[in-house]
Amino acid sequence: MSHDEYEGAHLPGNRGADGFDRGAEDAGRDLDAEVFGSEAQGSAGASTGRTERGPDRTGRRAVIAGGAVALAALGGGAAALMVVNRDRLPVIGGGSDGGGRAPSRTDATTAPPPPPPAEVARAAVAALPDQSALVPELATTDLSRTGMLVSFPRIPGARGLSEAIDIAAGKMLRERLFRGQSATLTAAGRVIASGSGVLGVLLDATDEQGPSASLLWYRAEGDRPFTSPALVRAESWGALRDAVLSAAAGVEGTDPEELRSLLQEQPRPFGNGPALLPQADGALQVLFPSASAGGSRGELVLTVPAATAASLLSEDGAAVQQALAAPAPFDPSLRTAPGDSHDGDALYVLPAEVDAPAPARVSEAPGPRTQLAPLVGDGVRPASVVAPDASRLRSVSLTLDDGPSPDLNARVRGDFAAAQAAATFFMIGQSVAEWPDAVAKTCADGHEISSHSWSHPQLTKLSADSLASQLQRTTDAIIEACGRVPFSMRPPYGARNGNVDDAAAALGQSVQIWDVDTLDWQSKSPQKIMGHVDSETRRGSLMLIHEIHPTSAEAIPMILDWFASNGYTTFTCAELGQNQMYAGCHYTRGLVHGHVVTGPTGSASEGGGASDGGGQG
Repeated sequence: MSHDEYEGAHLPGNRGADGFDRGAEDAGRDLDAEVFGSEAQGSAGASTGRTERGPDRTGRRAVIAGGAVALAALGGGAAALMVVNRDRLPVIGGGSDGGGRAPSRTDATTAPPPPPPAEVARAAVAALPDQSALVPELATTDLSRTGMLVSFPRIPGARGLSEAIDIAAGKMLRERLFRGQSATLTAAGRVIASGSGVLGVLLDATDEQGPSASLLWYRAEGDRPFTSPALVRAESWGALRDAVLSAAAGVEGTDPEELRSLLQEQPRPFGNGPALLPQADGALQVLFPSASAGGSRGELVLTVPAATAASLLSEDGAAVQQALAAPAPFDPSLRTAPGDSHDGDALYVLPAEVDAPAPARVSEAPGPRTQLAPLVGDGVRPASVVAPDASRLRSVSLTLDDGPSPDLNARVRGDFAAAQAAATFFMIGQSVAEWPDAVAKTCADGHEISSHSWSHPQLTKLSADSLASQLQRTTDAIIEACGRVPFSMRPPYGARNGNVDDAAAALGQSVQIWDVDTLDWQSKSPQKIMGHVDSETRRGSLMLIHEIHPTSAEAIPMILDWFASNGYTTFTCAELGQNQMYAGCHYTRGLVHGHVVTGPTGSASEGGGASDGGGQG
């Protein structure tokens, strides 16, 4: 791909003339036409007692019948029609034979035909509540300035969840880029569950392949985000599989082997596995983002009955169900983070089992195509981390300091796009303010955007006020340039101490050092850079290179080729940390590091910047 072709791929091709806010509504209307029919069809429906409600906060429409909103649902493996009132409370339930129906002004006896499975799934997503009012200090991250119709919630009182949402959004943006110039993406998020120490967030996306929903969950204790697999006990995943296949038996055109395989994947946006949604009545909805049903492929929702679901839920699943059944204000004071050490490497807790590293799985199916972990075994619960599963991949993070470079940024981004690779860019605030377009494009490509101070001083030598200013001004400049909030920073030269860690903590940022220094600033030689890569890289490495040197830019495609040849998958720093990078803690490596196969702890890296100065960063 040439540089001009690469830059052309970033022209927003899906933004309406009215801008982001109106564009999001237009996206909802386009989806309505696909799911519920055109505006003309809606008007025709009105003559038989069916009208369309305008877009609500989700950007969707529902069909109103006799003053109630008719939403399709599947229960017990058979089609049914659920009717909810305008407050989205069930008022009529469909029978297991699909005979449930909504009252009509003109025909109170004839049941409508069962809706297509994709409509059923979309209606289930549209019916999810908005509990934003229960979350204090809720903010919105709006990426419209990057040309992307993407927005999602940010919750300062739930730092781990906010970073996890950012990870998921970055993954969606990268996958759009990798699908090519004609790819589209609109996405919006909202809080759908709130309890005193529990939150749930929906990220609802639509691209040229259709709509899909990602559900992220959170427990304040431990500042811990997670995805749907955590809602089911590990030993009960096989029972969930059996219940899903039983429910699917009543839906025409489903493929049991396909569903069995999908249950071995992480959920969106990290795989094609299902999102799980406990119901207030104890049932469990299982939402597949892309599955065969009814003669076509699309979203599919199946319901596991309450009698079966009760024995499947984990402690996290029960807490989520309680928050959905009895919403309550979220209490940020309940948030805790493990340990009081600044040494993040020492705080890492490995999964119970860590597999030998493997190359990423290749898939041509709809949905994400990169960073795909190998399938787990039949009946084995997939990882619930809000990131690609590093416990099964040979993962590494290539990080770029001192940008954005007005001369090299587009070239570097093009190389990452060609290799379908992810990166973290540690940017200097002054350069961010001078070249905000480069920041916006880097953000739109789905890379992680992080802070590298305002003017690159040695932070350990600054007064408390000057240190705070260096970090705050850079954070503000990044938000102004692209809309995203940085959740990590890298101190220049790797120079950090407790004061630097505390200043980062005040902004909700972790401190990222490294364990592989390419010394690119010193050698100015692509061959010598590659020598460091070849001899020092290992699973979980955080690798330092710079964006501003032409010889470093020349080496980057060589490094990415070397990664591919040696079975490495590139991660961002946040992804490499697997939701265990906490504000105010410093890190030199990823969670799964070296050649660990199994065990409760990992071996710490010996690399990284000195605590009071050292490496060139």
